[in-house]
Amino acid sequence: MPWPLPEAAAERLALALDYPYAAPNESFLFAEGREQPIAAADFDGRRPVIAHGSNRAPAQLLRKFGAAAEIPVTYVWLEGYDVVYAAHVTRYGAISSTLQRAPGCRVRVALTWLTAGQLACMHETEGAASYPFGRLEGVALEPEAGPAARSLCCYVNAFGSLAEAGRAVGLALLRAEGRPHGACLQRDLQERLRARHHPVDALNDHVLALIADERRRRALAAKLRAEALPLDLPDFVKGAR
Repeated sequence: MPWPLPEAAAERLALALDYPYAAPNESFLFAEGREQPIAAADFDGRRPVIAHGSNRAPAQLLRKFGAAAEIPVTYVWLEGYDVVYAAHVTRYGAISSTLQRAPGCRVRVALTWLTAGQLACMHETEGAASYPFGRLEGVALEPEAGPAARSLCCYVNAFGSLAEAGRAVGLALLRAEGRPHGACLQRDLQERLRARHHPVDALNDHVLALIADERRRRALAAKLRAEALPLDLPDFVKGAR
């Protein structure tokens, strides 16, 4: 089941405006609810799943899996792609991420190495209608730690990439080289969207209303999707969950 949202306004605002959340600079083992040295990780029987957004952050893994889970998280450089904002508004008010082909670019993404049970849990939190699951095959990777992986599982957003002036917008918190478009933080993107679509409201009021009011959230998402860039993922093969 989806993880519960906090009641406090400050915590709700942090969920929305701090996305995709802080993550360690180096590969790590998520265990006992926090980051541990990657050297202690056991990769046996696990599938690598690209975490291009919040799933690379210990705080989000804790929300989804609890402190008892152990999940190795390793970083790789992915060639020919970038992580960009999706034309999607989450139930916790954030504009989420997706992969998008970007020739000449490479982006540093995380891999969460999941057991079969953990993958089933991740499916429940991602939602098949919004984030189809599949494989990214034949891509050029430069791993920083962990086993080599030729075929990576991943979730991509079904509604395309958010566009500003006809161009994608990268996630500034994720390292990338050679981006053919701009990048920004979640808070800055949310402020621009507020100014355009809800200019009367203050940013915090707008974001809290997005979380509380599903109709408002759906209306904003529809506007983003009307201008979205179609996903360009030639290496993605949609697969069964």
